[in-house]
Amino acid sequence: MKKNTQIILPLILLFSIQFVFAQKIKEEIPAYQRSSLHNILVVGDAFDNSDIVANAYQTWPFPDKYNDHRIDLNSVTLSDYKLTDEEIEQLGIKKSGAGKLLSGVASEATAGIIADNSQVKYELDKFISSKKLPYELVNKWFVLDDFGQEGYNPLTLIGERGSYSASEEDKTIAETTIRGVTDLKNSGKFLIKNTFVVFTKLNFVSNEAVALAIKGVSDAVANDLTGLLRDLALKASEKIYNKTREGYSVWTTAWLYRLDWNDESFMSLGQLMSKKKSGENIDFSSLDVNFEFIGDEKATSLVTFSLKEKRTEQQIIELSTVRNLDKVYSKLQKKYDVFKPKSPIIIKDGKIYAQIGMKEGLEGGESFDVLEEIADPETYEMIGYKKIATIKVDKKQIWDNRFGAQDENSQDFNMTLFKGKAKKLSSGMLIMQKK
Repeated sequence: MKKNTQIILPLILLFSIQFVFAQKIKEEIPAYQRSSLHNILVVGDAFDNSDIVANAYQTWPFPDKYNDHRIDLNSVTLSDYKLTDEEIEQLGIKKSGAGKLLSGVASEATAGIIADNSQVKYELDKFISSKKLPYELVNKWFVLDDFGQEGYNPLTLIGERGSYSASEEDKTIAETTIRGVTDLKNSGKFLIKNTFVVFTKLNFVSNEAVALAIKGVSDAVANDLTGLLRDLALKASEKIYNKTREGYSVWTTAWLYRLDWNDESFMSLGQLMSKKKSGENIDFSSLDVNFEFIGDEKATSLVTFSLKEKRTEQQIIELSTVRNLDKVYSKLQKKYDVFKPKSPIIIKDGKIYAQIGMKEGLEGGESFDVLEEIADPETYEMIGYKKIATIKVDKKQIWDNRFGAQDENSQDFNMTLFKGKAKKLSSGMLIMQKK
């Protein structure tokens, strides 16, 4: 009975805290907490250099502004979750315009080079349901497979991430704030709901094939004209073809999901734990938890091979693939506020810096809100943020932190400079990019 109390009481306390604070604030974003992330590679049809691209994905550094919440389910083969004709009809899916266009004007060799992703989202949903992926992510939070073992504590990971679980450099920055790291502990009540999954599908295509398909369309339009107009249109078509046919392109499509976790989810899990502890034959995977689909994004990067290049073709493909992955993540972050990471600023010699850069898509001139922590007046618990200033990226100093950049762009700094008034700001304050 004592062990039962030790396990269940912390959960009850956590539920109670969550309920109380939910009444006090509208913006449910606690201070110094990072979102958690799991990523999954989507394996579709084979393409040229697919092995090199897949290996590049494996070497891609995990995004360092998120907590690593990866589990064993790290890839999905779409052919295993192909939709039936009945499912396609029920979902009302139509073939994408791009797929139809290319199929109509290009040869068999070029048809389909632009992947038809119109069904992928639904195939991913089928995979998610089949593998009970939302539950598996919850399982990692509470280590439910170890339930009942001696010393089991369901809140260990929540406790660890309830504080500002960042890099050692970021923790050092946090220590310069008034409250310090010790006081940054939080119950973790919002941590679980800010668990994300990104599915990424990669493709590597010859620009020659794409250019030829586009030329086929433009030539067909030109041939419907007559005389001088026809000749000019055909010349323009040929010029565009010659300009765009060189090299290759890496294409990445990403689908973003968020764990749909709420008060009811907490209570349901607590009830299952209580029943399991009392001796009932409970399967935790029966927990009713799902995902919320946030949206998708696409990114393309040109890949060219130069005689002056010191890297091999394989290394160039790998470099382009990794950078394009960073690019699509950056686009997801800019498009969806809920997925935007926060970064601490560093005030040095009266100037404002942050350890973000080109990998995050910075080019110069981007605006960021500077956020100040909001504390509950009764408990001093950090419960949110308020905007206190706006700063802009200074084009004079943008850190090139892209994959492999150290080999091609020597820099004597590892921070990006921002324009703004630093007088009222302090190191450790957080910034978030504006749209």
